[in-house]
This record gives sequence, C-alpha cells and structure tokens, in this order.
Amino acid sequence: MEATNPADGQAILIARWIHFAAVFVLFGSALFWFYAGQGRRFSEGDGLAGARRATIGLLRAAAPAAAISGLFWLAGMLANMTDGFASVADPEMLRLFFTKTQFGPVAIARLALLASAVAIALSPLRNGAFLLAMLAIGALLLIDQAWLGHAAEGGAGIYGALMIAVYSVHALAAGVWVGGLVPLLLVLVAQSRLDKVEAREATLEILSRYSAMALVAVVLIVLSGAANAGFRVGFAFARLADLEYGKVLAVKAAAVASMLALAFFNRFVAMRNLRAAAPGSKRPVANLSVSVAFELAVGLAVLWFAAVLGMTPPPP
Repeated sequence: MEATNPADGQAILIARWIHFAAVFVLFGSALFWFYAGQGRRFSEGDGLAGARRATIGLLRAAAPAAAISGLFWLAGMLANMTDGFASVADPEMLRLFFTKTQFGPVAIARLALLASAVAIALSPLRNGAFLLAMLAIGALLLIDQAWLGHAAEGGAGIYGALMIAVYSVHALAAGVWVGGLVPLLLVLVAQSRLDKVEAREATLEILSRYSAMALVAVVLIVLSGAANAGFRVGFAFARLADLEYGKVLAVKAAAVASMLALAFFNRFVAMRNLRAAAPGSKRPVANLSVSVAFELAVGLAVLWFAAVLGMTPPPP
C-alpha cells in the first residue's frame, strides 16, 4: 500500500515499526515468564524478581506505545485510501472505512484490543494475572494483523485462510523470538550485579529454556516465511529476484540470518563460557549481555524491514 506522499509514507512506516516492536513486547516478553520462569521462586537473591518487575514496567509502557502507533497506522491506511490525512477527521470517511471496507471490522477489533491493553496497563493487576492478560492481547493483535496486510489479499476460501494462518504463525513465532530477548536481557543485567552461585544457575536455566523455545520459533519462522514468499509469486521463487518486493525480502532474510548467527554464538559459545567461568567472574555474563543486546538490535532491524515489506507493493 503506497502512501499519498513521501512524507506521509515515512511517518506511516515509522508508526508501523514502533507498533510491531510494541506488540512483539506485549506478546513475547509476557510469554517469556511463563516458560523461562516456570516453577521458579522469584527472589531478590537471584535477580529474577527485579527482572520480572522491570518486564512488567516495560509492558505498561509498551501498551500505550502500541495504541498510539496503531492509531496512526490505521489513520495512514485511511489516508492512503482517500485524499490524505485530512480525511481522517471526516465522519463520513470514517463511517465508510469502518463499515464498507474489508479492513473495517478488523480495525474495530484491533482498536478494542489496543484499548484493552491500555486499560490493563493502567490497572492494579500484577504479576501472573497481568502477564497473562498482556500475553492474550498481544497474541490476538498479532493474529488480527494478518488481515491488515498482504496476507488478506488471498481472498475467501481455503487458499485465503491458509495465507492468514501462515502469516499468523510467522508473526507469533517472531514475537516469541524477538519479544523474548527483552526480558532475557533484563535477566542478564540483573544477574551481572550479583556474585552468587544461585544467580548464575538461575540464569543458565532461563537461558536454556529460552534457547529451546527460540529454536522452535526459528524453525516456524523459516518455514512460514518461505511459505509467505511462495504465496506472493505462486511458488515461482525466481520471480522475486526482479521485483522490489523480492529485494526488500532478501534484505530482511539477511538480517534474520545475522540474528541466527548471533543466537548460535550466544547458545554455543557465550553460554558455555558463562557455565565454565570461575565463581564471582562477571565478564562472561557481561559479554553475553552485550551479545544479546546486539541480537535484539538486529531483531529491531528485522522489524523495520518487515514494516517496509508491508508497504511495498506485492508481486502482481
């Protein structure tokens, strides 16, 4: 979907990127504590209590960020369909958008989810109940997102439903991987301030659980990503080489490959060094923290290219 002018297009692109990042945090960061922290007691002694509090604080900030950026994204969609952002204030244009377009019902559901996220962020809910609520809303937002992009162009029937399902799997798996890096980094930062053996053991256990979950997510990302690209070109992948869509997709794939390389290093080198380090040694966890931060930064770059891809006309 092309913007009405370059300035509007850049603003919409930035809004999409912020929105993707915020929703990934809502889903992936909340989910992290249900598998990585499962069965553990959260104490100040191993740094987990502080890391979980920091995650909850981040989620409370991510909810309004997702809502504001999501509103701007939807406004951009309406602007692209009409005469620019001036149409957003036109009640008749709004009525037609929400009641007469294929995006209307999806947009209404999305606005309700975003409003719920903000309400929960401002509520007194804490710990498990708060994380579960944000997890559910984040998952629904990622699934709902499929109907606002290229995946919605598959039409009715089995083919269209399959495109939506594959996109949803792709978005959810990416949310697990990228969104989970944020609380993982918070755990590492908290652990780096402690010299206790139990802190290191707790960190290694969480790292192992995250690595196992991320491995499943990566497999799903690669398979669903290939299927998504195939849907665009009738599985004639050679067509992508000559299309702008294919060039953006190639850059995104290269960024994902860079993330995989960093994840491999973290799992098989940095974690091994941390496990073998002498008691009281903080360098291995500091090195791992830096590497995870780089992986997260590349993940944000992947989200940027995903935002660009969503605004690049798909193959005819």
